[in-house]
Amino acid sequence: MTLRNAVKTLLVLVLALPMVAAVLVWVVGLLRAMGDAAGAAVVGHVGSACQVVWLVCLVGLLVTLAMIVLGERPADREDE
Repeated sequence: MTLRNAVKTLLVLVLALPMVAAVLVWVVGLLRAMGDAAGAAVVGHVGSACQVVWLVCLVGLLVTLAMIVLGERPADREDE
């Protein structure tokens, strides 16, 4: 996988995972309102895992972007 593909993948995950986490928070509230505490606990743990994965992807995206920027050749500049 090239750095460019890694950035694309990480960017999609960084943008999508907060929406997934928000939906899971809503589902936890729904399950609690329905009286299913065990189901709410399971979905809550899945939501926590989703937030951890989001944080790892965010750090990975920053590191990958830094590698791309530092790997670029500087433009030839003429001294004035």
